[in-house]
Amino acid sequence: MKLLVTGAAGFLGQRLVSLARERGHETRGLVRPGTPMPAATPGPGWIAVDLAEAADLGPAVEGVQAVIHAAARTSAHRPDPALSRRVNVEATARLLEVAERAGVHRWVQISTMSAHEGSTSVYGRTKLEADRLVRRSALAWTILQPSLIYGPGGLGLVARTLRMARRLPTVPLVGSGRELIRPVFVDDVAWAALACLERPGTSGQSYMIGGPEEVQLREFLARLLRAAGVSRPFVSLPVGLAMMLARGAAWLTPNPPLTADNVLGVREARRVEIGPAVADLGFQPMGLEEGLRRTLGRRREASAPRPEASP
Repeated sequence: MKLLVTGAAGFLGQRLVSLARERGHETRGLVRPGTPMPAATPGPGWIAVDLAEAADLGPAVEGVQAVIHAAARTSAHRPDPALSRRVNVEATARLLEVAERAGVHRWVQISTMSAHEGSTSVYGRTKLEADRLVRRSALAWTILQPSLIYGPGGLGLVARTLRMARRLPTVPLVGSGRELIRPVFVDDVAWAALACLERPGTSGQSYMIGGPEEVQLREFLARLLRAAGVSRPFVSLPVGLAMMLARGAAWLTPNPPLTADNVLGVREARRVEIGPAVADLGFQPMGLEEGLRRTLGRRREASAPRPEASP
């Protein structure tokens, strides 16, 4: 299959491109101009486009049969409503339009658990609007809403948390840290996206994607730090104080360790139900112990085999 992956140099995007090529898909990656190509995803087929500014996205979808749309302005950045709208909503609308004109058949939307009616975060609200555009399109679409994604490398929440924990005497938690999450290994999210392409019955469906274990946020971070050999106590920050700190940090740097959207994401967290993905995709996510081992470069030799994505 000829496939376009947007956000191809990102934390999830790199694994999407790599796994898609392993599975024999002719894969084109869309990246921001000036982005260095990761060594883990070599090969031709890179297109540099600034989704916030580009008016013509036609060349990106020329000859493509399917799109996995992973590019987004996420909650990891200082909230910027105008920029988030240009990237998450307006660019999605333009890409859907040119994809329809080009005869693209299949679309997999990488959304977020923050995209729901009760969300007040910039990220959640703009991604919800983008999801609505996808649902109204003429394409055969599937929407994935991943829980907290973790995995190896220098990108993503886990890498940021470890860097902060190694610098600070304590690890701050927004609220009590008792919110329930299903941390999901990055490769499992990539696997699920490709499984959607290869299973026609998933068209017109939305799936929550998470790991097999439901744990408190506090427990996940404790297990992460323990696996990394980092010993730090937690300190709980009231939500109001955490929001004040996040907004203050946003004045100092565009990529603060804690953003207002991060705080809202914790306060407005939803329960992750992976049953439909298990039933329809054959989704078998990696356990947290093995996922953390791989994240930290301690991969077990005799690990369980990953399921095939084809029906």
